[in-house]
Amino acid sequence: MSIIGSDRAAANCNDRVYATLDDLIQMLRVHDAIGMKRPMSQKSDLEGHRLAFADDAARHLAANDADRGAVTPRATIGRTSNASTGQPQAAIAHSPRSGAGALVSALREADWLTADRVTAFTRVFLVLFIGCIAIIPWAAPTMDVGHDFAAFWTAAKLALEGRAGDAYGDAGRAAVAAVLGQNTYAPFFYPPTSLLFWMPFALVPFATAAVVWIVATGAAYAAAVRATLERGSVVPALAFPAVWVCALFGQNSLFSAALLGGSAATLDRYPVIAGVLLGCFSYKPQIALLAPLVLILARRWRALAAAAATTLVLVLAATALLGIDPWIKFVAVLPEASAWSLGGGPGFEKFASPYAAVRLAGGSSGAAWLVQVTTAAIAIAVLILVLRKRPGGAAEIALMVAMTGLCVPSLGNYEVVILAIPGAWLIAQALAQGWLPYERIALAALYLTPFAMVPAGANGLQLAPIAAATVAILVVRRIRHLPFLDAPAEIGQSLICPTAQAPQQK
Repeated sequence: MSIIGSDRAAANCNDRVYATLDDLIQMLRVHDAIGMKRPMSQKSDLEGHRLAFADDAARHLAANDADRGAVTPRATIGRTSNASTGQPQAAIAHSPRSGAGALVSALREADWLTADRVTAFTRVFLVLFIGCIAIIPWAAPTMDVGHDFAAFWTAAKLALEGRAGDAYGDAGRAAVAAVLGQNTYAPFFYPPTSLLFWMPFALVPFATAAVVWIVATGAAYAAAVRATLERGSVVPALAFPAVWVCALFGQNSLFSAALLGGSAATLDRYPVIAGVLLGCFSYKPQIALLAPLVLILARRWRALAAAAATTLVLVLAATALLGIDPWIKFVAVLPEASAWSLGGGPGFEKFASPYAAVRLAGGSSGAAWLVQVTTAAIAIAVLILVLRKRPGGAAEIALMVAMTGLCVPSLGNYEVVILAIPGAWLIAQALAQGWLPYERIALAALYLTPFAMVPAGANGLQLAPIAAATVAILVVRRIRHLPFLDAPAEIGQSLICPTAQAPQQK
Protein backbone atom coordinates (compact mmCIF):
# COMPACT_ATOMS: atom_id res chain seq x y z
CA MET A 1 0.00 0.00 0.00
CA SER A 2 1.65 3.24 -1.08
CA ILE A 3 1.55 6.58 0.70
CA ILE A 4 1.63 9.61 -1.55
CA GLY A 5 3.92 12.32 -0.27
CA SER A 6 5.56 12.78 3.07
CA ASP A 7 3.02 15.32 4.18
CA ARG A 8 0.21 12.82 3.49
CA ALA A 9 1.98 10.17 5.54
CA ALA A 10 1.76 12.41 8.57
CA ALA A 11 -1.85 13.38 7.93
CA ASN A 12 -4.93 11.92 9.52
CA CYS A 13 -6.15 8.58 8.18
CA ASN A 14 -9.21 10.32 6.77
CA ASP A 15 -7.02 11.83 4.04
CA ARG A 16 -5.16 8.70 3.03
CA VAL A 17 -5.15 7.57 -0.61
CA TYR A 18 -4.92 3.90 -1.51
CA ALA A 19 -3.21 2.53 -4.58
CA THR A 20 -5.86 -0.06 -5.33
CA LEU A 21 -9.55 -0.46 -4.70
CA ASP A 22 -8.89 -3.64 -2.73
CA ASP A 23 -6.64 -1.69 -0.36
CA LEU A 24 -9.45 0.77 0.29
CA ILE A 25 -11.99 -2.00 0.81
CA GLN A 26 -9.71 -3.85 3.21
CA MET A 27 -9.05 -0.73 5.28
CA LEU A 28 -12.73 0.18 5.48
CA ARG A 29 -13.49 -3.33 6.69
CA VAL A 30 -10.98 -2.75 9.47
CA HIS A 31 -12.74 0.55 10.25
CA ASP A 32 -16.00 -1.38 10.65
CA ALA A 33 -14.37 -4.19 12.62
CA ILE A 34 -13.08 -1.97 15.41
CA GLY A 35 -15.88 0.55 15.39
CA MET A 36 -14.19 3.59 13.89
CA LYS A 37 -16.66 6.01 12.34
CA ARG A 38 -16.16 6.33 8.64
CA PRO A 39 -15.00 9.77 7.56
CA MET A 40 -17.14 9.71 4.45
CA SER A 41 -20.66 8.44 3.75
CA GLN A 42 -21.93 5.57 5.89
CA LYS A 43 -23.37 3.56 3.01
CA SER A 44 -21.43 0.63 1.64
CA ASP A 45 -21.62 -2.54 -0.35
CA LEU A 46 -18.07 -3.81 -0.22
CA GLU A 47 -18.65 -7.12 -1.94
CA GLY A 48 -20.21 -5.48 -4.97
CA HIS A 49 -17.55 -2.72 -5.09
CA ARG A 50 -20.28 -0.07 -4.97
CA LEU A 51 -18.51 2.45 -2.78
CA ALA A 52 -21.08 5.13 -2.04
CA PHE A 53 -18.79 6.30 0.77
CA ALA A 54 -15.71 6.49 -1.51
CA ASP A 55 -16.41 9.77 -3.31
CA ASP A 56 -13.36 11.40 -1.78
CA ALA A 57 -11.15 8.45 -2.64
CA ALA A 58 -12.48 8.42 -6.20
CA ARG A 59 -11.72 12.12 -6.52
CA HIS A 60 -8.13 11.65 -5.30
CA LEU A 61 -7.56 8.64 -7.54
CA ALA A 62 -8.95 10.47 -10.55
CA ALA A 63 -6.64 13.41 -9.87
CA ASN A 64 -3.60 11.15 -9.57
CA ASP A 65 -4.43 9.30 -12.79
CA ALA A 66 -4.92 12.60 -14.55
CA ASP A 67 -1.45 13.71 -13.43
CA ARG A 68 -0.07 10.53 -14.97
CA GLY A 69 -2.09 11.06 -18.16
CA ALA A 70 -4.42 8.15 -17.43
CA VAL A 71 -8.19 7.95 -17.37
CA THR A 72 -9.87 6.48 -14.29
CA PRO A 73 -12.13 3.61 -15.36
CA ARG A 74 -15.55 4.45 -14.03
CA ALA A 75 -16.54 0.82 -13.69
CA THR A 76 -13.60 0.28 -11.34
CA ILE A 77 -14.85 2.74 -8.77
CA GLY A 78 -18.52 2.08 -9.34
CA ARG A 79 -19.35 5.72 -8.54
CA THR A 80 -17.45 8.89 -9.28
CA SER A 81 -17.35 12.12 -7.42
CA ASN A 82 -20.41 14.27 -7.84
CA ALA A 83 -18.82 17.42 -6.52
CA SER A 84 -17.82 18.69 -9.95
CA THR A 85 -20.80 17.44 -11.92
CA GLY A 86 -23.54 18.58 -9.55
CA GLN A 87 -25.38 15.29 -10.07
CA PRO A 88 -27.15 13.63 -7.13
CA GLN A 89 -24.91 11.33 -5.15
CA ALA A 90 -27.26 8.41 -5.71
CA ALA A 91 -26.87 8.57 -9.52
CA ILE A 92 -25.13 5.61 -11.15
CA ALA A 93 -21.96 6.65 -12.87
CA HIS A 94 -21.93 4.33 -15.84
CA SER A 95 -25.52 4.69 -17.07
CA PRO A 96 -28.83 6.40 -16.24
CA ARG A 97 -31.31 4.39 -14.21
CA SER A 98 -34.07 2.58 -15.99
CA GLY A 99 -37.56 2.54 -14.57
CA ALA A 100 -36.98 -0.89 -13.03
CA GLY A 101 -33.62 0.23 -11.67
CA ALA A 102 -35.20 3.25 -10.04
CA LEU A 103 -37.83 1.05 -8.39
CA VAL A 104 -35.19 -1.36 -7.10
CA SER A 105 -33.17 1.55 -5.74
CA ALA A 106 -36.27 3.04 -4.09
CA LEU A 107 -36.85 -0.26 -2.30
CA ARG A 108 -33.19 -0.93 -1.58
CA GLU A 109 -32.36 2.44 -0.03
CA ALA A 110 -35.91 3.68 0.79
CA ASP A 111 -34.53 7.19 1.25
CA TRP A 112 -38.07 8.48 0.87
CA LEU A 113 -38.91 6.94 4.26
CA THR A 114 -37.48 9.87 6.17
CA ALA A 115 -37.85 10.23 9.93
CA ASP A 116 -40.11 13.25 9.50
CA ARG A 117 -42.45 11.42 7.13
CA VAL A 118 -42.62 8.32 9.31
CA THR A 119 -43.41 10.42 12.38
CA ALA A 120 -46.07 12.40 10.50
CA PHE A 121 -47.77 9.27 9.14
CA THR A 122 -47.73 7.49 12.48
CA ARG A 123 -49.16 10.56 14.21
CA VAL A 124 -52.12 10.22 11.88
CA PHE A 125 -52.38 6.51 12.79
CA LEU A 126 -52.24 7.38 16.47
CA VAL A 127 -55.04 9.94 16.20
CA LEU A 128 -57.18 7.52 14.19
CA PHE A 129 -56.66 4.71 16.69
CA ILE A 130 -57.56 6.94 19.62
CA GLY A 131 -60.62 8.18 17.77
CA CYS A 132 -61.78 4.67 16.94
CA ILE A 133 -61.51 3.57 20.56
CA ALA A 134 -63.29 6.70 21.74
CA ILE A 135 -66.36 5.99 19.60
CA ILE A 136 -66.66 2.28 20.54
CA PRO A 137 -69.43 2.91 23.12
CA TRP A 138 -71.58 4.37 20.34
CA ALA A 139 -70.32 2.56 17.22
CA ALA A 140 -69.96 -0.92 18.78
CA PRO A 141 -71.69 -0.94 22.16
CA THR A 142 -71.61 -4.75 22.42
CA MET A 143 -67.84 -4.97 21.96
CA ASP A 144 -66.02 -6.25 25.06
CA VAL A 145 -63.05 -3.90 25.45
CA GLY A 146 -60.58 -5.40 27.89
CA HIS A 147 -62.00 -8.89 27.34
CA ASP A 148 -58.78 -10.71 28.25
CA PHE A 149 -58.05 -8.49 31.22
CA ALA A 150 -61.26 -9.75 32.82
CA ALA A 151 -59.58 -13.12 33.41
CA PHE A 152 -56.63 -11.46 35.13
CA TRP A 153 -58.80 -9.16 37.24
CA THR A 154 -61.24 -11.83 38.40
CA ALA A 155 -58.43 -14.26 39.29
CA ALA A 156 -56.70 -11.54 41.32
CA LYS A 157 -59.98 -10.67 43.02
CA LEU A 158 -60.48 -14.29 44.03
CA ALA A 159 -56.92 -14.26 45.40
CA LEU A 160 -57.70 -11.19 47.49
CA GLU A 161 -60.69 -13.06 48.88
CA GLY A 162 -58.47 -15.97 49.89
CA ARG A 163 -59.71 -18.23 47.07
CA ALA A 164 -56.78 -18.11 44.65
CA GLY A 165 -57.18 -21.81 43.83
CA ASP A 166 -60.69 -21.18 42.54
CA ALA A 167 -59.28 -19.08 39.72
CA TYR A 168 -58.21 -22.29 37.98
CA GLY A 169 -61.60 -23.96 37.92
CA ASP A 170 -65.25 -23.39 37.18
CA ALA A 171 -65.43 -20.68 39.84
CA GLY A 172 -62.92 -18.65 37.83
CA ARG A 173 -64.95 -19.01 34.65
CA ALA A 174 -68.10 -18.01 36.52
CA ALA A 175 -66.36 -14.91 37.82
CA VAL A 176 -65.39 -13.90 34.30
CA ALA A 177 -68.95 -14.54 33.10
CA ALA A 178 -70.26 -12.28 35.86
CA VAL A 179 -68.17 -9.44 34.40
CA LEU A 180 -68.53 -10.04 30.65
CA GLY A 181 -71.77 -12.00 30.40
CA GLN A 182 -72.52 -15.66 29.86
CA ASN A 183 -70.23 -17.33 27.36
CA THR A 184 -67.59 -20.03 27.10
CA TYR A 185 -64.29 -18.87 28.52
CA ALA A 186 -60.84 -20.38 28.53
CA PRO A 187 -59.39 -21.63 31.80
CA PHE A 188 -57.08 -19.33 33.71
CA PHE A 189 -53.68 -20.93 33.18
CA TYR A 190 -51.15 -18.37 34.40
CA PRO A 191 -48.95 -19.45 37.32
CA PRO A 192 -49.78 -18.12 40.80
CA THR A 193 -46.82 -15.72 40.58
CA SER A 194 -48.82 -13.73 38.02
CA LEU A 195 -51.44 -12.95 40.64
CA LEU A 196 -48.88 -10.88 42.53
CA PHE A 197 -48.81 -8.43 39.62
CA TRP A 198 -52.59 -8.22 39.18
CA MET A 199 -53.79 -8.19 42.80
CA PRO A 200 -53.28 -4.41 43.18
CA PHE A 201 -55.62 -3.85 40.21
CA ALA A 202 -58.33 -5.97 41.81
CA LEU A 203 -58.64 -3.36 44.56
CA VAL A 204 -60.61 -1.10 42.19
CA PRO A 205 -63.64 -1.77 39.93
CA PHE A 206 -63.06 -3.66 36.69
CA ALA A 207 -63.47 -0.74 34.28
CA THR A 208 -61.10 1.47 36.27
CA ALA A 209 -58.61 -1.35 36.66
CA ALA A 210 -58.66 -2.07 32.91
CA VAL A 211 -57.97 1.57 32.02
CA VAL A 212 -55.18 1.84 34.57
CA TRP A 213 -53.66 -1.44 33.39
CA ILE A 214 -53.67 -0.43 29.73
CA VAL A 215 -52.28 3.06 30.41
CA ALA A 216 -49.63 1.85 32.85
CA THR A 217 -48.35 -0.98 30.67
CA GLY A 218 -48.52 1.24 27.59
CA ALA A 219 -46.40 3.89 29.33
CA ALA A 220 -43.89 1.24 30.46
CA TYR A 221 -43.73 -0.11 26.90
CA ALA A 222 -43.13 3.38 25.50
CA ALA A 223 -40.37 4.03 28.04
CA ALA A 224 -38.68 0.71 27.21
CA VAL A 225 -38.81 1.38 23.47
CA ARG A 226 -37.45 4.88 24.04
CA ALA A 227 -34.54 3.49 26.06
CA THR A 228 -33.79 0.93 23.34
CA LEU A 229 -34.18 3.44 20.53
CA GLU A 230 -31.86 5.96 22.27
CA ARG A 231 -33.01 8.81 20.04
CA GLY A 232 -35.84 9.73 17.74
CA SER A 233 -39.58 9.93 18.28
CA VAL A 234 -41.52 7.30 20.24
CA VAL A 235 -44.73 8.11 18.32
CA PRO A 236 -44.25 5.28 15.77
CA ALA A 237 -43.90 2.80 18.63
CA LEU A 238 -47.14 4.02 20.21
CA ALA A 239 -48.95 3.90 16.88
CA PHE A 240 -47.73 0.36 16.12
CA PRO A 241 -50.98 -1.48 15.25
CA ALA A 242 -50.08 -4.43 17.50
CA VAL A 243 -50.11 -2.05 20.48
CA TRP A 244 -53.75 -1.26 19.89
CA VAL A 245 -54.66 -4.92 19.56
CA CYS A 246 -53.25 -5.40 23.08
CA ALA A 247 -55.01 -2.29 24.34
CA LEU A 248 -58.40 -3.33 22.98
CA PHE A 249 -58.25 -6.76 24.59
CA GLY A 250 -56.46 -5.69 27.76
CA GLN A 251 -53.72 -8.24 27.13
CA ASN A 252 -50.42 -8.36 29.00
CA SER A 253 -48.08 -8.23 25.99
CA LEU A 254 -47.29 -4.55 26.54
CA PHE A 255 -46.06 -5.51 30.00
CA SER A 256 -43.93 -8.28 28.46
CA ALA A 257 -42.53 -5.86 25.88
CA ALA A 258 -41.68 -3.38 28.64
CA LEU A 259 -39.78 -6.06 30.58
CA LEU A 260 -37.90 -7.13 27.44
CA GLY A 261 -37.08 -3.58 26.43
CA GLY A 262 -35.93 -2.72 29.92
CA SER A 263 -33.63 -5.74 30.01
CA ALA A 264 -32.21 -4.83 26.60
CA ALA A 265 -31.44 -1.29 27.78
CA THR A 266 -29.81 -2.37 31.06
CA LEU A 267 -28.08 -5.69 30.37
CA ASP A 268 -24.68 -4.17 29.61
CA ARG A 269 -24.47 -1.48 32.30
CA TYR A 270 -26.82 -2.83 34.97
CA PRO A 271 -26.94 -6.62 34.58
CA VAL A 272 -28.62 -7.18 37.94
CA ILE A 273 -31.54 -4.93 36.98
CA ALA A 274 -31.81 -6.72 33.63
CA GLY A 275 -31.85 -10.05 35.45
CA VAL A 276 -34.61 -8.87 37.78
CA LEU A 277 -36.71 -7.80 34.80
CA LEU A 278 -36.21 -11.15 33.10
CA GLY A 279 -37.01 -12.92 36.36
CA CYS A 280 -40.40 -11.20 36.38
CA PHE A 281 -41.33 -13.47 33.48
CA SER A 282 -42.17 -16.07 36.08
CA TYR A 283 -45.64 -14.60 35.47
CA LYS A 284 -45.50 -15.85 31.84
CA PRO A 285 -42.51 -18.17 31.43
CA GLN A 286 -42.93 -19.00 27.75
CA ILE A 287 -41.95 -15.47 26.70
CA ALA A 288 -38.56 -15.85 28.44
CA LEU A 289 -38.11 -19.44 27.28
CA LEU A 290 -34.73 -18.66 25.71
CA ALA A 291 -33.48 -16.23 28.37
CA PRO A 292 -31.42 -18.77 30.38
CA LEU A 293 -29.74 -20.02 27.20
CA VAL A 294 -28.97 -16.48 26.01
CA LEU A 295 -27.51 -15.42 29.36
CA ILE A 296 -25.35 -18.55 29.53
CA LEU A 297 -24.10 -18.22 25.96
CA ALA A 298 -23.24 -14.55 26.51
CA ARG A 299 -21.69 -15.35 29.91
CA ARG A 300 -23.98 -12.90 31.69
CA TRP A 301 -23.56 -14.59 35.06
CA ARG A 302 -24.73 -11.68 37.22
CA ALA A 303 -27.88 -11.24 35.15
CA LEU A 304 -28.52 -14.99 35.24
CA ALA A 305 -28.13 -15.08 39.01
CA ALA A 306 -30.44 -12.08 39.43
CA ALA A 307 -33.08 -13.66 37.17
CA ALA A 308 -32.96 -16.94 39.09
CA ALA A 309 -33.13 -15.13 42.43
CA THR A 310 -36.07 -13.00 41.29
CA THR A 311 -37.96 -16.07 40.12
CA LEU A 312 -37.32 -17.81 43.41
CA VAL A 313 -38.45 -14.77 45.43
CA LEU A 314 -41.67 -14.47 43.42
CA VAL A 315 -42.44 -18.19 43.82
CA LEU A 316 -41.85 -18.04 47.56
CA ALA A 317 -43.90 -14.84 47.89
CA ALA A 318 -46.81 -16.33 45.97
CA THR A 319 -46.69 -19.47 48.10
CA ALA A 320 -46.50 -17.48 51.34
CA LEU A 321 -49.41 -15.19 50.41
CA LEU A 322 -51.67 -17.60 48.54
CA GLY A 323 -50.75 -21.01 49.88
CA ILE A 324 -49.95 -24.24 48.09
CA ASP A 325 -53.46 -24.84 46.73
CA PRO A 326 -53.10 -22.47 43.72
CA TRP A 327 -49.98 -24.34 42.63
CA ILE A 328 -51.79 -27.68 42.78
CA LYS A 329 -54.73 -26.30 40.80
CA PHE A 330 -52.37 -24.65 38.31
CA VAL A 331 -50.57 -27.93 37.56
CA ALA A 332 -53.92 -29.72 37.27
CA VAL A 333 -55.26 -27.24 34.69
CA LEU A 334 -52.19 -27.38 32.41
CA PRO A 335 -53.46 -30.32 30.26
CA GLU A 336 -56.73 -28.48 29.66
CA ALA A 337 -54.85 -25.29 28.83
CA SER A 338 -52.60 -27.18 26.41
CA ALA A 339 -55.58 -28.81 24.69
CA TRP A 340 -57.29 -25.45 24.41
CA SER A 341 -54.32 -23.62 22.85
CA LEU A 342 -52.76 -26.38 20.74
CA GLY A 343 -56.20 -27.62 19.75
CA GLY A 344 -57.13 -24.22 18.42
CA GLY A 345 -59.88 -23.51 20.92
CA PRO A 346 -60.20 -19.83 20.00
CA GLY A 347 -59.17 -20.46 16.38
CA PHE A 348 -55.68 -21.00 14.97
CA GLU A 349 -55.78 -17.56 13.36
CA LYS A 350 -55.42 -16.13 16.87
CA PHE A 351 -52.03 -17.74 17.38
CA ALA A 352 -48.68 -16.65 15.99
CA SER A 353 -46.48 -19.77 15.86
CA PRO A 354 -45.30 -21.97 12.98
CA TYR A 355 -47.43 -24.74 14.52
CA ALA A 356 -50.55 -22.58 14.28
CA ALA A 357 -49.65 -21.53 10.72
CA VAL A 358 -49.61 -25.15 9.54
CA ARG A 359 -52.85 -25.99 11.35
CA LEU A 360 -54.52 -22.86 9.98
CA ALA A 361 -53.52 -23.89 6.47
CA GLY A 362 -55.20 -27.27 7.00
CA GLY A 363 -52.18 -29.33 8.00
CA SER A 364 -52.35 -32.19 10.47
CA SER A 365 -51.11 -32.00 14.04
CA GLY A 366 -48.14 -34.23 13.17
CA ALA A 367 -47.08 -32.03 10.26
CA ALA A 368 -47.52 -28.91 12.40
CA TRP A 369 -45.29 -30.34 15.15
CA LEU A 370 -42.66 -31.32 12.60
CA VAL A 371 -42.55 -27.77 11.23
CA GLN A 372 -42.58 -26.28 14.73
CA VAL A 373 -39.75 -28.45 16.06
CA THR A 374 -37.65 -27.97 12.92
CA THR A 375 -38.12 -24.20 12.99
CA ALA A 376 -37.29 -24.02 16.69
CA ALA A 377 -34.16 -26.16 16.21
CA ILE A 378 -32.92 -23.91 13.41
CA ALA A 379 -33.68 -20.79 15.45
CA ILE A 380 -31.80 -22.09 18.49
CA ALA A 381 -28.84 -23.19 16.35
CA VAL A 382 -28.60 -19.73 14.79
CA LEU A 383 -28.92 -18.17 18.23
CA ILE A 384 -25.99 -20.23 19.53
CA LEU A 385 -23.80 -19.44 16.53
CA VAL A 386 -24.50 -15.71 16.56
CA LEU A 387 -24.13 -15.19 20.29
CA ARG A 388 -20.59 -16.57 20.22
CA LYS A 389 -19.63 -13.07 19.07
CA ARG A 390 -21.20 -11.53 22.22
CA PRO A 391 -22.68 -8.61 20.27
CA GLY A 392 -23.86 -6.66 23.32
CA GLY A 393 -26.81 -6.75 25.68
CA ALA A 394 -29.36 -5.01 23.49
CA ALA A 395 -28.45 -7.15 20.48
CA GLU A 396 -28.67 -10.34 22.55
CA ILE A 397 -32.16 -9.50 23.83
CA ALA A 398 -33.29 -8.39 20.36
CA LEU A 399 -32.20 -11.73 18.90
CA MET A 400 -33.79 -13.63 21.79
CA VAL A 401 -37.15 -11.91 21.24
CA ALA A 402 -37.13 -12.58 17.50
CA MET A 403 -36.28 -16.26 18.02
CA THR A 404 -38.94 -16.61 20.73
CA GLY A 405 -41.56 -15.92 18.09
CA LEU A 406 -40.35 -19.05 16.27
CA CYS A 407 -39.95 -21.36 19.26
CA VAL A 408 -43.18 -21.08 21.30
CA PRO A 409 -46.03 -23.12 19.76
CA SER A 410 -48.79 -21.49 21.82
CA LEU A 411 -47.76 -17.88 21.17
CA GLY A 412 -50.81 -15.62 20.75
CA ASN A 413 -51.04 -13.18 17.86
CA TYR A 414 -51.24 -10.31 20.35
CA GLU A 415 -47.64 -11.16 21.31
CA VAL A 416 -46.49 -9.67 18.00
CA VAL A 417 -46.04 -6.40 19.89
CA ILE A 418 -42.85 -7.75 21.51
CA LEU A 419 -41.23 -7.54 18.06
CA ALA A 420 -41.18 -3.78 18.61
CA ILE A 421 -38.13 -4.30 20.85
CA PRO A 422 -35.84 -5.82 18.18
CA GLY A 423 -37.37 -3.34 15.74
CA ALA A 424 -36.34 -0.44 17.96
CA TRP A 425 -32.84 -1.88 18.30
CA LEU A 426 -32.51 -2.21 14.52
CA ILE A 427 -33.58 1.40 14.03
CA ALA A 428 -31.14 2.60 16.72
CA GLN A 429 -28.28 0.80 14.98
CA ALA A 430 -29.31 2.14 11.59
CA LEU A 431 -29.42 5.71 12.87
CA ALA A 432 -25.96 5.31 14.36
CA GLN A 433 -24.24 3.37 11.56
CA GLY A 434 -26.35 3.80 8.45
CA TRP A 435 -29.13 1.74 6.90
CA LEU A 436 -28.35 -1.60 5.28
CA PRO A 437 -29.88 -2.40 1.87
CA TYR A 438 -33.60 -3.19 2.07
CA GLU A 439 -33.57 -2.82 5.86
CA ARG A 440 -35.74 0.27 5.98
CA ILE A 441 -38.44 -1.01 3.62
CA ALA A 442 -38.51 -4.38 5.43
CA LEU A 443 -39.13 -2.68 8.78
CA ALA A 444 -41.86 -0.54 7.23
CA ALA A 445 -43.60 -3.66 5.89
CA LEU A 446 -43.29 -5.40 9.26
CA TYR A 447 -44.75 -2.34 10.96
CA LEU A 448 -47.89 -2.62 8.84
CA THR A 449 -48.17 -6.42 9.10
CA PRO A 450 -50.75 -6.39 11.96
CA PHE A 451 -53.18 -4.63 9.61
CA ALA A 452 -53.04 -7.64 7.27
CA MET A 453 -53.05 -10.38 9.90
CA VAL A 454 -56.82 -10.57 10.35
CA PRO A 455 -57.79 -10.78 6.64
CA ALA A 456 -54.83 -13.11 5.96
CA GLY A 457 -55.85 -15.36 8.85
CA ALA A 458 -59.41 -15.49 7.56
CA ASN A 459 -57.98 -16.88 4.32
CA GLY A 460 -55.77 -19.51 5.94
CA LEU A 461 -52.48 -17.58 6.00
CA GLN A 462 -50.72 -16.83 9.29
CA LEU A 463 -48.35 -13.87 8.86
CA ALA A 464 -46.93 -13.68 12.38
CA PRO A 465 -44.30 -16.46 11.97
CA ILE A 466 -43.18 -14.84 8.72
CA ALA A 467 -42.82 -11.53 10.55
CA ALA A 468 -40.82 -13.15 13.37
CA ALA A 469 -38.53 -14.92 10.89
CA THR A 470 -37.97 -11.68 8.98
CA VAL A 471 -37.10 -9.81 12.17
CA ALA A 472 -34.70 -12.61 13.14
CA ILE A 473 -32.96 -12.38 9.75
CA LEU A 474 -32.66 -8.60 10.04
CA VAL A 475 -31.22 -8.84 13.55
CA VAL A 476 -28.67 -11.50 12.56
CA ARG A 477 -27.67 -9.47 9.53
CA ARG A 478 -27.24 -6.34 11.60
CA ILE A 479 -25.18 -8.18 14.23
CA ARG A 480 -22.84 -9.33 11.48
CA HIS A 481 -22.16 -5.67 10.71
CA LEU A 482 -21.39 -4.73 14.31
CA PRO A 483 -17.75 -3.92 15.18
CA PHE A 484 -15.70 -6.43 17.09
CA LEU A 485 -16.11 -5.67 20.78
CA ASP A 486 -12.86 -7.11 22.08
CA ALA A 487 -10.34 -5.35 19.80
CA PRO A 488 -7.72 -3.53 21.91
CA ALA A 489 -7.60 0.19 21.28
CA GLU A 490 -3.87 0.29 20.45
CA ILE A 491 -4.22 -2.57 17.95
CA GLY A 492 -7.24 -0.94 16.41
CA GLN A 493 -5.41 2.35 16.03
CA SER A 494 -2.45 0.67 14.36
CA LEU A 495 -4.78 -1.20 11.99
CA ILE A 496 -6.78 1.88 11.10
CA CYS A 497 -3.88 4.26 10.69
CA PRO A 498 -0.46 2.60 10.25
CA THR A 499 1.19 6.00 9.80
CA ALA A 500 0.43 6.75 13.44
CA GLN A 501 2.76 3.89 14.49
CA ALA A 502 5.38 4.02 11.73
CA PRO A 503 7.88 6.79 10.90
CA GLN A 504 7.03 9.07 8.04
CA GLN A 505 8.27 8.04 4.63
CA LYS A 506 10.42 10.58 2.86
